[in-house]
Amino acid sequence: VCLVFCMAGAVQSLNLGRIFSRRARRATQLQDLILSRRTINDFESKLPSNWETSLQSAIEAATYAPNHKRTEPWRFHLLGTKSIQRVCELNAKLVAQAKGEAAGEKKLKRWLAMPGWLVVTCRSEVESQAGMDIPMSLEREDYAACCCAVQNLCLSLHAQGLGTKWTTGPVNFDPDFAQAAGLPSDEYVVGTIWFGTP
Repeated sequence: VCLVFCMAGAVQSLNLGRIFSRRARRATQLQDLILSRRTINDFESKLPSNWETSLQSAIEAATYAPNHKRTEPWRFHLLGTKSIQRVCELNAKLVAQAKGEAAGEKKLKRWLAMPGWLVVTCRSEVESQAGMDIPMSLEREDYAACCCAVQNLCLSLHAQGLGTKWTTGPVNFDPDFAQAAGLPSDEYVVGTIWFGTP
């Protein structure tokens, strides 16, 4: 398909077939990316040398998530070694209370082996107290936006060769988690994202 049009007195030819072909290739690449992303349970022990650039790019992609109320409620907290240790110990304590000391020790060892830790939170609006039970509430809109942001983040990391696991286990919602992870009091946890080389 070729379209000829006039622009500033000159005849211009535009090959629509080439444009549509590029769009079709991009759409196929996106479809393949979405369909090939999977939750990763085992990572290499070390992060790749370019992980910070990859994470920065993925967080940028995350912030382009749909956000109906334009509140941009998402927050991203990269955990350092001390915070990771505290979170892992808190989780091991919870597991030990539920399943015994051996299970807690096993979980501690496994969690400490995770190479990258990013906690995604949602900023709470103090003046809005409608709650998640109200279909059109700000809280529900913001939580949905944060979930979309997490999907964008995971897809972006996948496109760059990094795997992810979005965890939402009980430790994320334990009253001591925020202090262990160093989170502000006006945010609540959407999930912890483990990331690294699959």
